[in-house]
Amino acid sequence: MKKSLLLIPLSLLAVGALVACGPKGEGPQTSSPTSSEEPSEEDTSLPDPSGNVDGGAEHTPIATDDTPAEPEANITKAFALTVKTEGQGAFTQDGNVYTITAAGEYDVVGVLSEGQIVINVPATETVPEPEVDLNFNGTSITCSTDSPIKAVAADKVEISAKKNTVNKIVDNRAEKTTDNETVGEGAINAKCDLKLKGTGTLVVEGHYNNGVHTTKDLTVQKETLYVSAVNNALKGKASIEIVSGNITAISTKGDGLKTEDTNLSGKGKQRGYVDITGGTLVIDAAQDGIDAAYNVNISQEDEEVETSVSIKTGTYSSNSANYVNTESAKGIKSDNIINISAGKVAINSSEDGIHANYGVAIESGVDDGIVGEGKVNVTGGKVGIKCGDDAIHADHTLTIEGGIIDISEAKEGLEATHVVIKGGSTSIYGSDDGVNASRKIEETPSVEISGGFLDVAMAAGDTDGIDSNGTFTMTGGFVVTRGSYGNAQRMSTGLDVDSTCKMSGGTLIAFNGLEKKPTFASTMCYAYYGSQQGAGGPGGPGPHWAHNDSSYKFTAGVYTLSGEGMTKTFENVYQYNSFLVLSSEMSVGTEYTLSLGETPVLTWTQATNSQEIR
Repeated sequence: MKKSLLLIPLSLLAVGALVACGPKGEGPQTSSPTSSEEPSEEDTSLPDPSGNVDGGAEHTPIATDDTPAEPEANITKAFALTVKTEGQGAFTQDGNVYTITAAGEYDVVGVLSEGQIVINVPATETVPEPEVDLNFNGTSITCSTDSPIKAVAADKVEISAKKNTVNKIVDNRAEKTTDNETVGEGAINAKCDLKLKGTGTLVVEGHYNNGVHTTKDLTVQKETLYVSAVNNALKGKASIEIVSGNITAISTKGDGLKTEDTNLSGKGKQRGYVDITGGTLVIDAAQDGIDAAYNVNISQEDEEVETSVSIKTGTYSSNSANYVNTESAKGIKSDNIINISAGKVAINSSEDGIHANYGVAIESGVDDGIVGEGKVNVTGGKVGIKCGDDAIHADHTLTIEGGIIDISEAKEGLEATHVVIKGGSTSIYGSDDGVNASRKIEETPSVEISGGFLDVAMAAGDTDGIDSNGTFTMTGGFVVTRGSYGNAQRMSTGLDVDSTCKMSGGTLIAFNGLEKKPTFASTMCYAYYGSQQGAGGPGGPGPHWAHNDSSYKFTAGVYTLSGEGMTKTFENVYQYNSFLVLSSEMSVGTEYTLSLGETPVLTWTQATNSQEIR
């Protein structure tokens, strides 16, 4: 957006700022460090926006989980592969290569060096969907010529790590440099549906390419799974589903979790999604944390066990030496839609934290003209993001209906063609714009706020709290927005809108003014302190630009705006020069007080629907 004025530094909301709640009956507030210095770039902590908008809970900072150490596997028994149920399985042995040739359940125990388990059970008329179950009871298999576990034919393979056992699969081949279709792509490699389960531990090392690789659906349930790979830690070309368990996915040069296909299965099932419905997932990847060809869905099936996803990518990864700037290093990336409805998601990423693409071809098998929708939907859960680019980016529409989002460091906090906020509690610190509606597709950008709480603070520079390169509409909710910090900035404001700017409900508090005069309903009132008109444009409802002629400076601290039927609490981390409130909760003839802590700093009686505070 074109600017015409110089900016002054204002106090930015420090990295680590949290969304918190005031006492019952108050609006939400932010809670941040009191230091006025810029945060250290080495601080990789992420806040955990725990608590809720209406309660009085404090918010406790957390960090992206440290990458767990690889579990130790002390296995000394001689190797044995046995059929568990007589008459329901068969295998052959050629040296250290064991080939399973019939469906059934098999027990596996002991050390197999330079060996392989091959599963080759084609479908037949009598067994159209053959399944092979492997029970690991303290197993170590290494191979330097092919995948240690290789399913070349079956309908489904299940590998179960049994209770109180640690099992290890190591692909010792040199790193892949050319394609070779005769060997497997991963340490565990399957051309069928693959399920990893059990209450024990499975360790997988993929020095050749991927850790766990299947051309079909990959499911993880219950077990402790530790996978490290030179490329993708977990790759299910058709889908990946994390149901439960403790999963660590480390990629030294590639992605943590990756899907690839988007066509429909023979049973009409959509391929390409990543579903996380439970468990604790820690991803440490040089490139993308999660890269889905279709949708990413994060939810919570078990009400008593919180889904937890912790992601570090790019320069935040322990494999940052392998991060290449020309490659993607996003936290969660989808070529269609990303849905977060529950759980805890913490992201440290070099590029966008959450990113949904628009226009990527979706091979549905029904209509070749289908393309990715480019949407992000947050309806619940707790999301903390620290990143090097946009925190949440949707090429088309970003919708927030619930949950708690804390963006502690980003260039732009929320970016989409259409930003829609209907609920939830969102706290943003941005170094460019806090909320940016920009033209990612050929539609008029828009910001629409009808509910929830939004708290935005900016770094110094040509930055705006909310910047719509199209329209802005507010019909409800509570917004606190600020321009950048300092003493002489006049171009950076709390709200900048290129096209129509309308307000008919809710409460908007702005520090360092607005750049666009809203059209607002007669049922709304506004009050302002500071110069209403600046050198860059006409006067309007409140200070278009913050000037240096205000006798009072709005210093750091917790503020409460109160009056009959209205209590709003929030926190400023630094000093601002002007104050504006525009609210449908205010009424003519009512006295209002803005307090810093227990000390009143502004008191006025709303004489008309527009009031200058003196």
